[in-house]
Amino acid sequence: MESLIAKKLRPEFDPVAVVWSDTLPADAFQFKKGKFGCVLYLFAAASVDGRIAGASRESITCTGGRAALGFGCDFDISDEQLDLHAALFSKGLQSTNNLTAYQLQIEAAPKNWRSMYEYGERRHCTTELAREWILREFPRYDIGYRYVLFKPMNLTSDDENIRAVIFPVNPVELAGLVTLAGSVMRGTDPLRAPQGTDCCSIAAFAYAEAELAAPRAVLGMLGSDGREVMHRRFRDDIMTLTLPAPLFFRMEQEAENCIFQLASWEKFFV
Repeated sequence: MESLIAKKLRPEFDPVAVVWSDTLPADAFQFKKGKFGCVLYLFAAASVDGRIAGASRESITCTGGRAALGFGCDFDISDEQLDLHAALFSKGLQSTNNLTAYQLQIEAAPKNWRSMYEYGERRHCTTELAREWILREFPRYDIGYRYVLFKPMNLTSDDENIRAVIFPVNPVELAGLVTLAGSVMRGTDPLRAPQGTDCCSIAAFAYAEAELAAPRAVLGMLGSDGREVMHRRFRDDIMTLTLPAPLFFRMEQEAENCIFQLASWEKFFV
């Protein structure tokens, strides 16, 4: 599939389609079952390496990653799990109500994640706010498909079940996309910058926006985990803007007659 937006925007990094599917291409990259892997690296494999990457309930061991992709939400499957995640999303050891269980979770975490578990992600200043986010703010999905695929746009077909399109963008590219998004929407707020893990910003929050009458673009890579991936695979000035499928296709219709045709825009590419 050739994206007119990508053709006119001329981004440095390739956009990636998020596709729900019951099949996984034979040459697709995926994590080995039982081995931890961050969802963000699947997205990076598609954008930077041009590879189709796939995820399933079996291949994603991270509870947050499964929830972000739409493979069910186990954050509050028990009181112990709710306490664990409320503490993790707030101040770690300072916040837990079950120190013994939380210590065991730290020991079970990948070594490079243990300090984060100890200190907490600091996305919420209290466990009460973290619990509120888990129970009422996080978009929950348990999709009826076996796989979520991250596909480079040039390897994606029009007839696939595209749920969102992720654009890794520098500040100029971000400005152009936000302007284009705003041009096809009513109101003054075409952009959502949700509080939450970065894997959620490229999947679950975009799924939720797609269900609205006026879906907004979702800004991502605002957390330390996302910034680490950007630093390693992209650049430190790269963000993500994820377009829910309905918004993406509406913007595609406008891409031939929008900000990208302005002489002031063309100056960026001289």
